[in-house]
Amino acid sequence: MKELDLKKSVAELVRESPELKEILAEIGFQDTMKPAALKLMGSIMTLPRGAVVKGIPMEKIRTALEAKGFVLKGAEQQARQAMLREYIARLNGGESLESVRADFVRHFEDVKAEEIAEAEQDLIKGGVPLKDVQRLCDVHSALFHDCAESGKDEEQAALRKTAEKTHAAAAFLTADDLPEGHPLSLLRLENDALVRHLDAIHREMVGEEDAARITGLIAALNAVRSHYAKKEELLMPLLYDYGVTGPSQVMWGVDDEIKRELGVITKALKEDSGNYPLYKGRIAPLCARIREMVFKEDRILFPLSLRYLTEEQWLMVYRDLFEMGMAFVDVETMPRWPEGEAWMKQQSSSAMKPEILEGKVKLPTGELTLRQLQGILKLLDVDITFIDKDDILRYFINEGKVFSRPLSALGREVYSCHPPEIIPVVRQMILDFKAKKRTQMEIYRRIMGRPVGVRYMAVYDDDGEYMGTVEFVQDFQKALDKFQK
Repeated sequence: MKELDLKKSVAELVRESPELKEILAEIGFQDTMKPAALKLMGSIMTLPRGAVVKGIPMEKIRTALEAKGFVLKGAEQQARQAMLREYIARLNGGESLESVRADFVRHFEDVKAEEIAEAEQDLIKGGVPLKDVQRLCDVHSALFHDCAESGKDEEQAALRKTAEKTHAAAAFLTADDLPEGHPLSLLRLENDALVRHLDAIHREMVGEEDAARITGLIAALNAVRSHYAKKEELLMPLLYDYGVTGPSQVMWGVDDEIKRELGVITKALKEDSGNYPLYKGRIAPLCARIREMVFKEDRILFPLSLRYLTEEQWLMVYRDLFEMGMAFVDVETMPRWPEGEAWMKQQSSSAMKPEILEGKVKLPTGELTLRQLQGILKLLDVDITFIDKDDILRYFINEGKVFSRPLSALGREVYSCHPPEIIPVVRQMILDFKAKKRTQMEIYRRIMGRPVGVRYMAVYDDDGEYMGTVEFVQDFQKALDKFQK
C-alpha cells in the first residue's frame, strides 16, 4: 500500500505517484489533471479542498484510491475538514440549516467535540474566514438540541433532553475530580443557574405569556455578559498561548452575536413591554443558542482548559473570577477553593511592601509618594489602561467599572484581550499611532443603555518617540443626570 499525505498538494502527489493522474481523472478531477491546470491549481489544491470544489464526496475518493492500493495519511481529520468546508459552502449557498444539520449528525454523531474543534481550527489556519466557521456553531447544535420540535409537550421534551445533555457534560468534568471552588466548578455553577433562568423564560413563553414578567427575565439574562467575559478574558487568552486558537475564536464570535441579539431584544422590551409579540419569535432561538453555548463550554472549552492550564494559571484565574463578579449566583454562598484562597492571601501580603509605597515620584509640577499617587488614582471614576510600545498591557486601574480588567491580562499582548472581529481595528489604530498618522481615537456609544466614552490616545516622550497607548473609559450617566436637574 502506498501512503498519500493529504496535506500535500495534488501536484505534489502526482509527481510522487504518476499513476494517480489517471485515477484522479476517473474520479472527477479530469480538468485538474490537464498540464496547465495541474501546474496552476494543482500546486495549491489538496485533495480534500478539491473534493469540496468539485463536489465529490471524500468517501468516494478514499474508496477509489484504496482500491488502487493507496492508503490516506491523516484521512480522518482531512475528511472532517472537507465535510465541514462542504457544510459552510452549502450554508453560504442558501441551503437550509435543518438540511445541513441532518447530514452533520449522520457523519459526526460518533466524533468527539474536541476533534470537531481541532478540524475547525485547521480550517481557520487554512484561510477559511472566521465568520464562515462560526456558522458551524449552529450546525453543531443538532447533536444535542432539536430546534425543529414544536408544540408545548414537544418543547418540554426538548428542554428535558437539553438539560440531560448538559448534566451529562457536567458529569464529564466531575470525572476529573475537580475540587469544590475550583474555577471550572464555579463556572459550571454559573451555567447551571443560567440554564435554570432559561427554563424560567421558557415556562413563561409556553404558559400565560406575561409580557412584563418576560421583560424582566430577559433583562436579567444580560448577566450572561459577565459569564462570557470571564471565559473570554481568563481562559481563552491562556489557550492562545498554547496555540489553541480556533475554538476560542469561534466561541468568542458567537458570544458577540448572542450579546448583540440580546441587546436588541432587551432594549425593545424595556422601551415598551408591548413589543413582546413582535420579538417573541426571536427570543426562543436566542435562548437556544445560549443553551448550546453551555454545552460547547462543557464539552470543548472547559476540557481544553483542563488539559493545558497549569496550577499557577488556575490560581490566577480563581483570583480574577471574583474580581470580575459572578453571574446568576450569590457570590456570598459560592464555595471557596482552599488552595486559591491561600495563594491570594500570600500574593496580597507580598504584593507591595510599605517602604516601596513611600518612595517618591518627582514630577515637573511637584512630587508625590507612591502611596499618595495610588490613593489619588483610586478616586478617579474612570478606567485607565496603558499599552506599552511593544503592544503589551502594562497597567490598568478599573475604578470606573465599565469593563472588567482581570489582573492576568497584565503582561499580555493587547490583541488577546479583544474579540477576534475587533483585533484588526485595534491593530491598525496602534500602527497609526506609531506612524503618527493620528494621535487619538474616540468612541461614544450606549452600552447597556448607559452613555460611555472610550478614548484612545498615543503617548510620546519629549523627543516624539512613541511610548505606548492609553485608553480612558468613562460612564457619563452621572454627569448627564447633573445637567438635567
